[in-house]
Amino acid sequence: MLHILPVIYVIIIATFAGFYKIFEKAGEQGWKGIVPIYNYYIWLKILKRPLWWIFIFLVPGVGFMMMMVVAGITSESFGKKSSGKMILSGLFFFVSLPLMGFGKDPFKLPDPTKKEKPSLLLEWTEAISFAIIAATIIRTFFMEAYTIPTPSMEKSMMVGDYLFVSKINYGARIPMTPISFPFVQSTLPLTKSTNSYLDWLQYPAIRLPGFSHVQRHDIVVFNWPEGDTTTANIDNPSYYALCREFGRDNVFNNQELGNLGVPGKVIARPVDKEENYIKRCIGMPGDTLSIRASNVYINGKIDDLPGECEFKYMITGDGVPDIENPAPVVDPTSGKTMGYQYDLSYKGQTVIDKRILNKLDITEPFEVVNMEGNVQYGDIEPRNIKGFVLTLTKKNADILKNTDGIKSVTLYVQDSTKYYEPEVFPSSPNYKWYVDDFGPLWIPKEGSTIKLNAKNIALYQRAITAYEHNSLAVKGGKIFINDKETDSYTFKMNYYFMMGDNRHNSEDSRFWGFVPEDHVVGKASFIWMSLKSFVPFKEKFRWNRFFTFINSDGLSRSYLIPFLLVIVIAMGYSYFKNRKKESNS
Repeated sequence: MLHILPVIYVIIIATFAGFYKIFEKAGEQGWKGIVPIYNYYIWLKILKRPLWWIFIFLVPGVGFMMMMVVAGITSESFGKKSSGKMILSGLFFFVSLPLMGFGKDPFKLPDPTKKEKPSLLLEWTEAISFAIIAATIIRTFFMEAYTIPTPSMEKSMMVGDYLFVSKINYGARIPMTPISFPFVQSTLPLTKSTNSYLDWLQYPAIRLPGFSHVQRHDIVVFNWPEGDTTTANIDNPSYYALCREFGRDNVFNNQELGNLGVPGKVIARPVDKEENYIKRCIGMPGDTLSIRASNVYINGKIDDLPGECEFKYMITGDGVPDIENPAPVVDPTSGKTMGYQYDLSYKGQTVIDKRILNKLDITEPFEVVNMEGNVQYGDIEPRNIKGFVLTLTKKNADILKNTDGIKSVTLYVQDSTKYYEPEVFPSSPNYKWYVDDFGPLWIPKEGSTIKLNAKNIALYQRAITAYEHNSLAVKGGKIFINDKETDSYTFKMNYYFMMGDNRHNSEDSRFWGFVPEDHVVGKASFIWMSLKSFVPFKEKFRWNRFFTFINSDGLSRSYLIPFLLVIVIAMGYSYFKNRKKESNS
């Protein structure tokens, strides 16, 4: 970062010098050009532009775009009236402003009575620029569009749900990387490893006041904590999981990693450029959370199941496909797999038998878990009984129990002592936890102090180091934080425990731990459209999910939103119709 600082200083000095001379040419005192914020006010004043634009200058990130727009407008007052020259002046404002200020051309506002009609290119450039600015402000401080990409939140959130995430509920977060390509997350479009942002200018985590704080069972969008470090050429990988599997040196040095191939360079990302995840908040700061036989306990009390939670169930009985040899079942009438027919997540990969489906009086879709893997089913059910593992809601499981031909429907729970995997948080042999047998785990709360020892340091090491930026070392059984021996730590932030509603098919806090409060993006609030994947067009729309609000218990329909949408469309039509009349006159 140090080598880029001289460049930043040159850009700032050049821009302020340009302001100084431009203001003098416009009849203002030059010193006003070097006073931050006030210089924006004077700049807009001499250009006779709306003074409220100054608030756009003050928005992190958006202010840089506004600087380019107004610099392009300024160039028109120095005789650069062609669209190309105005656009170049705006893009390279740190060059064009001093050239205009120290050049020979005088400052002269265009005569509005003799002003030529702007070219089509310039009109579109101005319209697109302000549209981007307006959209960026809305996206940063009010709400952001989001699409559900995976089935980890089914059946509360379906793959193909298009929703709005409210930033004002919890308070909008000031962009930490203000100079970035608009409307993308971490990489530029059509690339996998080209950063969409410049990391030499970063702001601390600052959140504006909101209407509330994160509440239990809220559906929350947040930056994936493990996404602070990743590798190129692999879609959304966990760098830390790769390190555990192949060794940190192999990953860091880009050596061959088995079937994965070379993962590419290691990339460190700032918080607001980590990938977005959506989960449900289950554990609050200060809670002690445990999971036993898939049931979540908060401070010793069982937690009610929110929304439409899904679990795996072991099904045995007549007509059930052989667990040893599952295969997709095709409906002979439609020629579709049962996945297409019942809107399943995994492109119709289901092993459910049609005879069972015909006996079920249900309309809710469900999915069958892919049977490939290393799960030892013989330790749970005798191998000579036909059966398969089905993922469905508790409601569907209860209906199955009363279906003819089904002998048993039991919750599929694995014993952590037999099926411990190091991928489960905290990835320590001292805590052999599993997704169904987890904890107890205390969730850090701002201002709370915890006693540390050689065992539980594994639970809080990442929070202390990666999230709260301390150095930590364990030497000879002793803990050193910032080079000082200690046996306790006081947390600076609140943390949350997030889980997906598809409890057996969700990568969540059970795998990567706590979500710090500065990673919270917003609250999922409203579904405006929902589309199925891999189905014919006429079957694509989930009409019952259109224009529905999201709450802790499920979805509720709003008829106000379509009405407001019609009003907005009508206003837009009226505006453009009037603009057309004005241009014709």
